[in-house]
Amino acid sequence: MVLYFNKKEEINTFSSYYNTEGAFAGFIQKKNKLFRACEFSTNGAILSCSKWFDDDLLKQGQNEGIDEENI
Repeated sequence: MVLYFNKKEEINTFSSYYNTEGAFAGFIQKKNKLFRACEFSTNGAILSCSKWFDDDLLKQGQNEGIDEENI
């Protein structure tokens, strides 16, 4: 996976990411100190988007995800 970041300080930004074949796979959106990730299927339909997270409340290495059986 390759990440391309938008480095500008803006209120609403998008950073795209691509799969190993170079096809567009999704984006990370940051808006007013909140962010979410969305991913796409191979035909371009949105598969899912995460909920909005508060950037100031998340700490690297301290955020718990969900187990596969809870999906």
